[in-house]
Amino acid sequence: MKKLRITVSGKVYDVEVQVLQDDEAIGSPANLPYPGAAALPIPEAARPAPAPAPLPAGGMDPNVIASPLAGTVQKVFVTKGMPVEAKTPLVLLDAMKMDTYIYAPRTGTIAEVCVEVGAAVQVRDPLIRYAPEG
Repeated sequence: MKKLRITVSGKVYDVEVQVLQDDEAIGSPANLPYPGAAALPIPEAARPAPAPAPLPAGGMDPNVIASPLAGTVQKVFVTKGMPVEAKTPLVLLDAMKMDTYIYAPRTGTIAEVCVEVGAAVQVRDPLIRYAPEG
């Protein structure tokens, strides 16, 4: 058993995982078919796809709460003009039969609800817009 710590949407979970096959041992030099095998070139078709580019740091409006995943809006908990505290549930999304709550990152007033129940959203689609602070 291996103990792992996983963070999902800012929540930390400690989990235990049963290891059925240790993939780290497969690629060790002792398990290569012959000396120098690691030096062979990897065919283009077998190379892994490049990692997706990180989200731009300054590209989003700080007053917009964007969808972190693609899914369907199941419930909207707030309305325009409503004051909210940090960690208040704003929207419930369903993605692949999993419910994901989107919480208020800070205290503020809702300026606009950008989605309605039943709407399909993609990553980075605006869900809620805060009124500007100040």
